Amino acid sequence: MLMSVALANLKPGTGKTTTTVLLAYALHARGYDVALADCDPAGSALAWSDAVGGFPFGIYGLAVKDAGRRLAGIAGPQTIVVADTPQAEDHGAIVRSVLRHVDEITIPVAPSTIEVERTSGIGDVLDEVAEVRASPARVAVLLNRVVGSARSGGDVREALTSLGYEVLGPQIPRREVYALAYGATPRITPGDPVDLLAECYLTRAGLPMKGPNGAAA
Repeated sequence: MLMSVALANLKPGTGKTTTTVLLAYALHARGYDVALADCDPAGSALAWSDAVGGFPFGIYGLAVKDAGRRLAGIAGPQTIVVADTPQAEDHGAIVRSVLRHVDEITIPVAPSTIEVERTSGIGDVLDEVAEVRASPARVAVLLNRVVGSARSGGDVREALTSLGYEVLGPQIPRREVYALAYGATPRITPGDPVDLLAECYLTRAGLPMKGPNGAAA
């Protein structure tokens, strides 16, 4: 596969599924072959796909303890795999398996004090995984549900950076279109925050920017 990305957190309700699906759509819109792995026993991404009559890319249920090892089986050599994981506090074996195999690990964090404090829990999981990985993953925090006019986004970015986390440049704003995205067909436009997030991952992986027809942008 070209690249694999997993969104993970200790707790539920951090926007993992919504961000995973929107990111998959954004990468697909940029002309890449995408496979979405729903590794959550709740099957929310699979249910979303069913609700809209199917996603325009492959989606696979991998809510199994060896999910990470199976990711390669859903991808061709030119495929980007995006994985939605369950909350690590309840499904640690699945999450650890996925994080052991993906290239990019992203921790979605809302700009609040309690969310920053919770990163220590997923940080412990990352430390465990790092000991058994064949090579280091690219690990970063994604600020999610950021209020554009508030200081909280910048303050939390600074706090997380001081704790030693890399924080991705793009951030997902707190918008109704994202809050109500589940169960509807996503519309990702160029320059949209999720499109910029897709661009960020491509840049981090050293992959070319592509247009909707797969040609170099």
